[in-house]
Amino acid sequence: MGLFSFGKKKAAQIHEDVEITEEEGKEASPEGSFWNRGDFVFEIQRVLPYKEQGSALIGRVHSGELLPDVKLSYTDKNGRAIFNCTVGSIEQNGIKAKKASACQFGLYGPTFTLIIPDFAPNAFVEKNFLYQKALEGEISPILEAFERCRLSRERESQICSQIEAKMEEGAENDYSVQEMIFALTHIRDMGNISKSQGEEQNTWKETSTALYQKMLEKLRKLDKVYLTIDKNTNYPFLNNGFVDVYTREEYAQLAVLFYQEQFRELEVRAMPVLGAELLKQEEGKPLAAQLPAFVLLYYLGMENILLDDGLYRVALSRGDVLPPPDHKGKPEIAIPVTNPALRRRILDFFGEARWKVNYEKRAAVLQAKEHAMLAEVARAKLLIPMKYEGAAQPAPGMHQIVFDKDTKLMFAAIKNTAGETFTPVFTDFLELGKMYQPKDWGAAVISILDAIRINKGEGIAINPAGENLILKEKAIAALTEIMEQQKRQREAEEAAAQEPRTEG
Repeated sequence: MGLFSFGKKKAAQIHEDVEITEEEGKEASPEGSFWNRGDFVFEIQRVLPYKEQGSALIGRVHSGELLPDVKLSYTDKNGRAIFNCTVGSIEQNGIKAKKASACQFGLYGPTFTLIIPDFAPNAFVEKNFLYQKALEGEISPILEAFERCRLSRERESQICSQIEAKMEEGAENDYSVQEMIFALTHIRDMGNISKSQGEEQNTWKETSTALYQKMLEKLRKLDKVYLTIDKNTNYPFLNNGFVDVYTREEYAQLAVLFYQEQFRELEVRAMPVLGAELLKQEEGKPLAAQLPAFVLLYYLGMENILLDDGLYRVALSRGDVLPPPDHKGKPEIAIPVTNPALRRRILDFFGEARWKVNYEKRAAVLQAKEHAMLAEVARAKLLIPMKYEGAAQPAPGMHQIVFDKDTKLMFAAIKNTAGETFTPVFTDFLELGKMYQPKDWGAAVISILDAIRINKGEGIAINPAGENLILKEKAIAALTEIMEQQKRQREAEEAAAQEPRTEG
């Protein structure tokens, strides 16, 4: 049997293994919607060969969930059984998965690869299905919550019909953000179908671009959104470079339930969508938690967002919703100090280090994230609280102060419960303001090397009222080595740039 062959022996086995009768297939196919919510339904979108005579089926799970090594039915578009087959293993983005589920969080969503080891690729047709009926009482709590959250099948069908009929201008104004995301997903699918058939795709691209902008407008007008907060950091949960933002609280609660299976401890926090001003601080709540959501994400360097992750979701940039401040033309001294890249690296490291799991290569992952964090510390411009006694003059034409040589400079110091003393430094004025007020303290812009030289205690504390990254002797030694490496790299780049070029 060749790689793509579908021999007589296997064809005979098809008829012997079928468990859904032709009559059952007909009854299960009202107007093409042959499954009930909770049944496992996998739509085949691409068929590839697997090893000598197997198949790798890439597609989307529309409903239910499936474990490996389970027998299920291969059906046509109307749900009529063709033959039964067994899924050998399940993969997502080349990595083995424990199960395939319609409720799947992350960038790839419910898109999986199902390995069918006993049937060649020409046994399958794209747009057909793999199907398994759910037994009564076997739907998991996560799937039950997912089904309560998702759009009804009637509403999904209505939106699809409107899109395919080239809906009138403004018809989408009545859509919720989640309905717009579903519409964008369907438009993408229609564009892919057009591409595979060699048809013009520009119309679908234009429709998608216009609807995406209208979705952003509707998102900006929401009173609030919901973020999942990692209890180990008290900041938004960062997962593989993305942060989840939800338009409804029940969507975010679904995420909490989903990530419990991965031993993530999350909670839901409602936040205003936009706003440039700080809100009035409520007693007992951290100031950063009261910032408008997309302002907070800007300061934290969380640029990649999955909106309504776990349902029909869309990946977007935070800057699409709230562009960063425009400092073009301003002198460097007038640009506020912010360190979004550093804050993201700190939270990424802490989230991983405090995750109560163990897995292969965990030590290597932690080491890489720690190194990336320290590399950002080495590059950062930080704020240190200071006071002075003596004379000082503003520098001509610049927004900074020049101190007389006899002026005495005093820098802040803090102590922990063990009595250890640290020099506090801050990534931005929001973090500085949590502990030091402008009427009492000034602030100087320094490098981490300056902070090390100033420090008279046990170490450096970065954002002590926030992330509270503590740098003691070992961390400072590692940081010093990284700064030396960065210096050598800069010198090498400068030397290379000065070398004369010869024309060939």
